[in-house]
Amino acid sequence: MRAMVEQCLSILNRVAGRLQSPFLLLVRLYWGWQFAQTGWGKVNNIEKVTNFFTTLGIPFPGVNAHFVAGLELAGGIMLILGLAARPVGLLLTVNMLVAYITADWEAFAAIRKQKDEFKG
Repeated sequence: MRAMVEQCLSILNRVAGRLQSPFLLLVRLYWGWQFAQTGWGKVNNIEKVTNFFTTLGIPFPGVNAHFVAGLELAGGIMLILGLAARPVGLLLTVNMLVAYITADWEAFAAIRKQKDEFKG
């Protein structure tokens, strides 16, 4: 019985190993496309993004709007191409985290205040 379980686990491990690269490729392509699209939209409407950043009280809204638009556009394209995917993914993750915290601080603070509800 033990040999059969080990054989099944071995087969499962090989199949999962072969599916890992295609799965990661699909994730990279999907998120790269999403970021490239939003970056392109921000580049083409930079005044609107700057005004939105101004209403949020972000310092240097014009500079930050250009930075975020460029990061999302170039980062999305780099993800699609697989260029520096880990550093770009980290930058885009930090970008999204800052955006979430800035745009909806109350929701973020509620998560921190109700941390006991998230314990298992």
